[in-house]
Amino acid sequence: MADSVQERFAKLNTNLVLHNIRLYKFEASFDDEKINVSMEESKVYIDKNVYYQVVADNHVRVFQEFFFKVALQNNPEEVLIKISPSYILDFQVGGPMDDEIFKIFADSTVLVDSWPYFREIVQSTLLRMGLAPVVLPPINFNPFVNVDASAQSK
Repeated sequence: MADSVQERFAKLNTNLVLHNIRLYKFEASFDDEKINVSMEESKVYIDKNVYYQVVADNHVRVFQEFFFKVALQNNPEEVLIKISPSYILDFQVGGPMDDEIFKIFADSTVLVDSWPYFREIVQSTLLRMGLAPVVLPPINFNPFVNVDASAQSK
């Protein structure tokens, strides 16, 4: 009988080690002509994308992309501020990685490890732009919700 998703995820977490996390790509910009829009007229949008590569037996490289933007509330396509960092996270894992397990891993372990880096880079970039910082929300996740959704593999 095949192991359940929870059992496979538990096996993956055996001997789990985050070897490193590095900034891979970074892009930031703001619209100098429209930046004086009031906070009531603007809205913060946050999105993410994640994919992985199996580098060797029990070694996985994860690419975590974040997308932060402030846009007009009545027109989300009218972007005022954009900050888009991408990180590489190298893990040693205790079992094989597949798309089903990766979806859970990405929504839990990877997000917990990368979110503080994202929060910090958004805060420091806004300050370097001479703009007011935005307080990002804490992580809210349940890794075993929607376990049937497949992750993107590259």
